[in-house]
Amino acid sequence: MSTEILKFIHDDGPDYQALISLVGHFISNPVIPARLGAPISTKPGDIWLVAKEGDKPCGCCVITLHKNRAAKLHGLYVTPYEAENALYLDLVHRAAEEVATAQGKLIRHTTLPKFADWMTKDGWQPGQTRGKYITFEKEL
Repeated sequence: MSTEILKFIHDDGPDYQALISLVGHFISNPVIPARLGAPISTKPGDIWLVAKEGDKPCGCCVITLHKNRAAKLHGLYVTPYEAENALYLDLVHRAAEEVATAQGKLIRHTTLPKFADWMTKDGWQPGQTRGKYITFEKEL
C-alpha cells in the first residue's frame, strides 16, 4: 500500500475539521507528547502534513512559518516512531519543500538522537542540545 501525504492549512473552516479528524489520535494520545518532548500544537496559518496509508493516518507534522522567513518543524510523529521508518525523512523532505515554496530561508527541527544520522546525511546542521533532544537547522 502506498503512502499519501496530504497538506492542510490550519484555519477554522471545513478543512480544519477534516484535519482534526485525521490527526486527533496523534494530538490526544498522551504517549506521543512524551516521546516528542512537547504536545503537538497548532495555530491559524500553520501548515500540516498528514501521511496516510489507505484511510489510516500513519504520521504527521506541523510547520510554523515566521515573519523572518524562518520556519519551525514540530509535532513530527510517525508510526512506528523508529529511525528505521523512512516516513520520518519523507515528512522532513516534504516540510522543507513547503517552506521553500513559501519563500522561507531556514527551517529548524528538534528531534531525538536516533534520527540524527538521517538529518545530518540530508544536510541538516546539528545545533543546540536540550536534554535528550537535538535541534537541527537547514538553510534553503
